[in-house]
Amino acid sequence: MTEILFPCDLSSESDAAFAHARFLAHWLRARLTLYHAVEMPRHYPEGLWDRGEEVQARAEASARAHLQKLAEGVDGETRLIVEATHSTHRSLVALIDREKLDLAVMATHGREGLAHLLLGSVTEKVVQHGRCSVLCIREPEHGVHIPYQRVLVPTDLSEAATRSFPLAERLARKFQTEVMALHVAADEAPSKQKLADSLAGHLEGLDVRHRVEIGRPWKKIVEVAERAEVDLIVMSTHGRHGLADSMLGSTTERVVRHAPCPVLVNRLELPGSD
Repeated sequence: MTEILFPCDLSSESDAAFAHARFLAHWLRARLTLYHAVEMPRHYPEGLWDRGEEVQARAEASARAHLQKLAEGVDGETRLIVEATHSTHRSLVALIDREKLDLAVMATHGREGLAHLLLGSVTEKVVQHGRCSVLCIREPEHGVHIPYQRVLVPTDLSEAATRSFPLAERLARKFQTEVMALHVAADEAPSKQKLADSLAGHLEGLDVRHRVEIGRPWKKIVEVAERAEVDLIVMSTHGRHGLADSMLGSTTERVVRHAPCPVLVNRLELPGSD
């Protein structure tokens, strides 16, 4: 069974991202774990320990009620986890590693999403260190269609890049999704035929649009996604630990920070039913 994790911070952005988690759980016939971390200080001032326990208990009860309400709209198996922690991102990474979860669906905050946050943000830390695929959700101004109707699949023509193709292919076959394959070269761009040849064995039988651009890869990917009003960017990472192996300056990391739409950082082919 596919296992999907939805960390919820009880914000409006997080609630909006839940539609994506619910959709993917239904499509992949996955169990959906709804998670909230109640961050508590490591130390309380003298005489306030009892008060701290009371605050924690109330926060946990409120969070559980919020998650329960969300879970009522899911037609598959769900699980609720509310826990107190000193570090939300460490607890999430530990949960992903311990239970070998396949996908985390997480909201970003603000128009520029991760670009306006420090590298210590929870979502970015999970993208860096979590051993699973991560769908980073930010709603674009044009709105997102669910099921996704237009998917952008960037590729550097490498073998590793092909890991993002199976999910895009399954989406396209199931929901008549439009797929745009994009390659960005630093100087002289290869022909569209070379791009098409690199996709041999993938996306076959589908109406795939091939696009070749010249420039900085992450900037061109973001620009194309914005102009084409895509609903989802699907990218692979290089290395065993996702972005952690080449975090600063990596194309995927910059796309996650600046993309005008959700980005799936795909580290594996998600199992599940078509």
